[in-house]
Amino acid sequence: MSKNLTPFSSDDISALAKSLRKQLQQHESFPSHVEMLNILAKAKGLQNFQQLRQQHEELLLSLQPKLSVPIPKKLKPFMSADYVMQGWPAKYAIQQLSLWFFWCRFQYQKSYSEQQVNDILIDYLEFKDFALIRRELCNHKLLKRTDDGRTYWRASATPPEGFEPLADVWSSQFISTQLKSQIN
Repeated sequence: MSKNLTPFSSDDISALAKSLRKQLQQHESFPSHVEMLNILAKAKGLQNFQQLRQQHEELLLSLQPKLSVPIPKKLKPFMSADYVMQGWPAKYAIQQLSLWFFWCRFQYQKSYSEQQVNDILIDYLEFKDFALIRRELCNHKLLKRTDDGRTYWRASATPPEGFEPLADVWSSQFISTQLKSQIN
């Protein structure tokens, strides 16, 4: 199970140290893990660790770019408004169409490990079968890989009519991903 990281920083380290010292002196014994998380959050001026985590999650949500490409009518039954695939369509033509939403999540001229590909795909799948989507992207030559399967990259492709705006979506998402990684 992956851990959600919550960054911690303080504008004034002196005030942080004073608050930590005061709170630790009030404890009769060494604080537990949860108590320590709450002490750190309080030293930052928050009520508890939950509030710190909530602030971080709100910041991440505000950094996520909004995709302004309408979901095609044929895909609406399978995708939520935030482009998360809720189920894999039975019809082959609709499967092919849905792959373009995954294809746009990868940046041109960038190499990805299999784990990185999985990490990108899983965020947009409610049914969590990232291996199916990864395999289908490769089968349809939208994603290419080395023979040993260690390195993947986005293939040059021309999206079907109505999907052209997806080809340029990555640049704004790449910037957002860079910002998220700097925050974490």
